[in-house]
Amino acid sequence: MTEKSSRVSLTLPEELLKELDQIVKNQNYSSRSKAVRDALRDFLTEYKWREELKGEQFGVVVLVYAHGVPDLTGELLDIQHGFGEVVNSVQHLHVTESDCLETLIVKGEGEQIRELVNKLTSLRGVKQVKLTTIGK
Repeated sequence: MTEKSSRVSLTLPEELLKELDQIVKNQNYSSRSKAVRDALRDFLTEYKWREELKGEQFGVVVLVYAHGVPDLTGELLDIQHGFGEVVNSVQHLHVTESDCLETLIVKGEGEQIRELVNKLTSLRGVKQVKLTTIGK
């Protein structure tokens, strides 16, 4: 039996759509929809995993953000200082003229780390946030 599907509309920046189309072509996807479904499944799996983090964790948060977004650098610093008991180290790298990459070494309760990641992810100008942890 086939799974029931619903049609949704999605608005994407042109550059992102070009990247998607290239992946569809390179990976021999039958359609954009199939590629987006796979990406969405990965996103949901990561979200569920992060929501279940418990106990003391050690890990790395990697984020990529747009350099020129007003107030973003200050917001990032405020969040990092607000989670000073979790954030042990920060490294900053200029990736391009417009993009920066930061790594945050974290140690603390899973719930606090999750809250940190959620705050970083929600900021305008943050393009990507990835969390890798190991339990104690």
